Amino acid sequence: MGKLLWLMEFEDAPPTVYTEGVFSGSLLDEPALVKRVRASYDHIRAAAQSPDASLALIESAAEDHRRCATST
Repeated sequence: MGKLLWLMEFEDAPPTVYTEGVFSGSLLDEPALVKRVRASYDHIRAAAQSPDASLALIESAAEDHRRCATST
């Protein structure tokens, strides 16, 4: 299971990151670390496919899986 990540911005406080795993969570408020997490997140978002393209890829993979499962 992966981690969850929340990038939080507030009007009256500095930006904060909250990460949560299976058994624990961490609140990160050190400015340099928050900046690095934000940059990493932005990089991942820029490389991601659109929601429609992602859905088409998932549907294609599911169909391939169904086809292979029924042919064995």
